Amino acid sequence: MRKTIAALATVLIVTLAMQSSAVAHDAGTPTAVAGPVVLVLIEHAALITNVDGGDPGPSAGDMIIWGPNALFDETNSSDTGATTQGVCTSLDETGQCLLIETIIFADGSTIQLQGLQAAGSGDSFRTIVGGSGIYLGAAGTVSVEPTDDLTTWIKTFEIWL
Repeated sequence: MRKTIAALATVLIVTLAMQSSAVAHDAGTPTAVAGPVVLVLIEHAALITNVDGGDPGPSAGDMIIWGPNALFDETNSSDTGATTQGVCTSLDETGQCLLIETIIFADGSTIQLQGLQAAGSGDSFRTIVGGSGIYLGAAGTVSVEPTDDLTTWIKTFEIWL
């Protein structure tokens, strides 16, 4: 038993020493950091449900639930096969809301977003808080520009992988 514990301890020490050596060696060598992946998708806001969850009329607690809504390419001419779905919970009577959104790509990969959505047709920013599939470990931001009639939303992703 003591020989087994001693052998395991030796393996652990050697492994840690090798990792420390690799870190020390790499610490002085700068690594190139590629810029973000920029992706522009245009949402066609077709499926939207409004829930009056607070006081009657616009108030905190109201929700906008959407999707799955199709996401088109940057030219707004081809459906990418990706969809967006989410919920925005109103924080006050102006309609500013806390947003949780999931983008699902045709291959099953996802990007998860959170942020504040400005009231009405105002531009806003969202934070990429994670992803799956080819977006595993994703971080970054999304700027969002809705049209005045809120039927299309231009979403510009800056994704760091």
